[in-house]
Amino acid sequence: MTPDKNGVYRWRYSMNLYKNASLLWLFYKVFGGIYIGLMLFVLFIDGFNVSLAGVKWACVGFAVMMAIVTLSYYVYALIQGGRYTWDFEMDDKGVNATQVANEAKKTKAIGMAVAAMGVATGNLSQIGVGTVVASRDGMYSPFDSVGSVKSDRRHNTIKIRNGLNHNQVFASDEDFDFILEYVAAHCPKAIIKR
Repeated sequence: MTPDKNGVYRWRYSMNLYKNASLLWLFYKVFGGIYIGLMLFVLFIDGFNVSLAGVKWACVGFAVMMAIVTLSYYVYALIQGGRYTWDFEMDDKGVNATQVANEAKKTKAIGMAVAAMGVATGNLSQIGVGTVVASRDGMYSPFDSVGSVKSDRRHNTIKIRNGLNHNQVFASDEDFDFILEYVAAHCPKAIIKR
């Protein structure tokens, strides 16, 4: 991997959605966190009255939601042709991840459909998720504000966090160490977890 005349490194990474489950685990964390947050909010409103039946139904609801997330992930994988492809650009200021154009169009269409279903059912969280999915096709992480960098070599992923933004940079085996070290060297405030 060599930089262009402006010092910008570029690469493309295509992940097999059936073999690499890192995105599925990310969805589990996001939707699991949302569900737990909602349950805590309900408990707060109800004065923290806990019953065995309430715990049972909360667990059933969580299991149903995780089943829906899993099914949705595999439907998404099928629509995407089993691939998740991103283009990356990195210089000494930051890294930008952009979903490949034809896949981004499919993702936007899915997001719009999810938001429409949310409107039809009156589900505000579904409207929000669909709107976010439909409106984003990339993420930029400026190195000077990165709080942590964590490598997940098994899934070819470098997780970059700054505030509420969580960027996932994917890299092939042969480029992984270089990209990780480059990112770590340019993030002065970050906690680095190799």
